[in-house]
Amino acid sequence: SSLACLLGDTFRSIPQTRVGAMSVESMSCSDALAIERQWSLNSPKRASHEVLGVNVGGCVQCRPNAKAVEIRGAKCSLRPELDGVYRPLQDLWAGAPVFRNGRTNVHLIWSPRSQRWCAVPSRSSKQILAYANSVHHNGVPGTGNVCPLPCQVPGPWIVNDTSTEPQEQAEPAVECVFKGQTVVVSGRSGHNERLNGIFSEMLEDYGGFPAFVDRQKHLFIYRRIGRPMWVISNRLGPAIRNGRGVIFAEAEGDVPEPYLVQGPWVVGAWGSRSREEDPHITVFLRAADSGVDAPAPPLLAVRSRIDVELAGEFALVEGALANGHVFYRRAATAELPERFLFWEGECWCIGRSPELRRRDCDAASQRRDIIGRNHPDDAVWCSVEVL
Repeated sequence: SSLACLLGDTFRSIPQTRVGAMSVESMSCSDALAIERQWSLNSPKRASHEVLGVNVGGCVQCRPNAKAVEIRGAKCSLRPELDGVYRPLQDLWAGAPVFRNGRTNVHLIWSPRSQRWCAVPSRSSKQILAYANSVHHNGVPGTGNVCPLPCQVPGPWIVNDTSTEPQEQAEPAVECVFKGQTVVVSGRSGHNERLNGIFSEMLEDYGGFPAFVDRQKHLFIYRRIGRPMWVISNRLGPAIRNGRGVIFAEAEGDVPEPYLVQGPWVVGAWGSRSREEDPHITVFLRAADSGVDAPAPPLLAVRSRIDVELAGEFALVEGALANGHVFYRRAATAELPERFLFWEGECWCIGRSPELRRRDCDAASQRRDIIGRNHPDDAVWCSVEVL
């Protein structure tokens, strides 16, 4: 009965006048999850599911599973040991997750009394290395029962230095950010090729599993609730009321991440095109070493089932640039001509010369806003794979 009440309250908390017109950008995971829960309760074929929450200050709050966060900018502060990636531990502290820096062993713990996240040498230590206050919706620190994640507190982080005499110093350069995974979908050519994209993990889970979004293309990857099925869609969850939700592709697999699916992705029907399996679609996890300063890989493998003449190994051309970027060359053989993999100015291309324009090339990646590292294996390709 308590579950039913909580579900009912959650669904009723979404204004009914807003749900029908809710846009992709304004809809949160909580909204979409509440809608699918309500829909599933009305469907006898759907399985029941649990609400995840933590008890903070005596009030259970629906919240996402804890995920990794990163503190950066503390290198030049009084506490350089704060910098690094913090991953959640299995147990809770004061009803909230505990995060640990694997490099320095610094812990992040929630203080419900003072409504702040604290960085401490260990959970048993009384020393506070740094802290950041949480500001409730009324703007008053230290009120309310909501426990935000460390990356959700507005800051600034207050750093303590007790090496000589106690002092506190606000460090505006120190920030805590969500450290999510990046998933790349590529290889689709033909109808629904829009599903190719770069998807960032969302802070909130959907139905207890990670959800991903390509904000440039307004696409989502999520796992259906009650079914072992991963979906690429223009909505997070099923269509809202009479709104149209497009499922571009889906794949069956009882796995916790979309890049672990072993079976083929099935592309949805579109217009006169029927539903079809596409073995060329690949969903993979982008390597963690994808920062802006990450070095260019010395060798890339290109695979293509559609145009086999593009396949082969492309080696980095040392000491040369094309349009301000490094480029790659596949040497000519008895069977295949020489080809180059290069930055054209808006996208990565494969062609007979690094001076060609996109329209004259054999293959090209999607045009996208460049965020972070920009190498060929970071791009989204339709008819080829670049690994």
